[in-house]
Amino acid sequence: MTAPRPAPEAELSLTQARDIAVAATLPADGFPDVAAALAHLHAVQLDSISTLARAHQLTLTARLPGTTTRDVDNALNNGPTPLAFDYPAHALALVPLADWPLWAFRRRATQRRPQYPDQQTRALLLDRIERDGPLPLRQLRDGEQTGKGWSWGPTKTAVEFLVWSGELASTRRAGAQRLFDLPERCIPAAVLNDQPSDDECLTMLLGHAGGALGVATTDDLADYLRIPTSVAARILPDTRLLPVRVEGWGSAWADAKALTGLPRPKREPVFLGPFDNLIWYRPRVQRLFGFTQIFEAYKPPATRTYGYYVCPLLADSRLIGRADFTRRGDALTVQRASLDLDAGPEAATLFAQSCRTLAAATGQTRVECADHITDTAVDQAG
Repeated sequence: MTAPRPAPEAELSLTQARDIAVAATLPADGFPDVAAALAHLHAVQLDSISTLARAHQLTLTARLPGTTTRDVDNALNNGPTPLAFDYPAHALALVPLADWPLWAFRRRATQRRPQYPDQQTRALLLDRIERDGPLPLRQLRDGEQTGKGWSWGPTKTAVEFLVWSGELASTRRAGAQRLFDLPERCIPAAVLNDQPSDDECLTMLLGHAGGALGVATTDDLADYLRIPTSVAARILPDTRLLPVRVEGWGSAWADAKALTGLPRPKREPVFLGPFDNLIWYRPRVQRLFGFTQIFEAYKPPATRTYGYYVCPLLADSRLIGRADFTRRGDALTVQRASLDLDAGPEAATLFAQSCRTLAAATGQTRVECADHITDTAVDQAG
């Protein structure tokens, strides 16, 4: 039975909602370290494209002023204890270790899926890792052909489903390779349990998602966890989130802490990676910013409107432009760039400042632009 929806406790303008959302997801002063950023976001999406940097590196350096992508990976992979485990939270993501019990609902569901590997396959992989692990996928394959395109080979399929079911875990990387191990060897005993019920898991996780987003619709919150909207709607009245109304949205939910302290201090302008938490759900980006977020890496080059790896520019709680970046030697290269018509008189300066910040974060010493670009903002960045 669906719980009755509480009456809204606050009316927010779109500008207020946007300020709340940006402040919640990207605090002006950032976070003190990687662990703190993970603990607040609860999921940082992973992706294999590395033309500029890895997705998680861009998300975390945007929240850790003065930190480089190398610093991020050192904290994740070379510290005395792991900080996170890989899990299909919002897509495949880094999830803080403390959240292990809260994903028990998805681990249980995985074991009921038809693709779940049979007992013999599981035993072979688990015995191998118990004896020789932690191991990367390439060693587990033992010469097996990899899948083509989006398809997975048999070993990758089995390993991924064992990670999703909690029979394997990945908390470290060797280079870009995930290392797979038995959970009891890499997940702290204090959190290694599946005790919460499905509804208990979802109640906590939706509360966490609301804290990370600040203010959000039911759809936004469901997308954060990749659960059906109907499930989120049923659970949300039992969370710590408060019902609100937002101009142009109608009903929504807000974190109580996010509703205090308006107006908020301005943060430095920053380019966001295409998998950043603030922009990973495109309907929310359109609703918050009036900005169309497109990811075109998998389109044929001739059909791309903005480029291969495009990062939107956030400045003063607005998305005012975007640029397609790559790395060439020691240079951050701008391949395409555009600023919105209403970006404002300081847009070019903000663009240039953000290019230099991104170059420092990704380990580049200079900014350059492709030969065909003559944009003033890019000229200033270089």
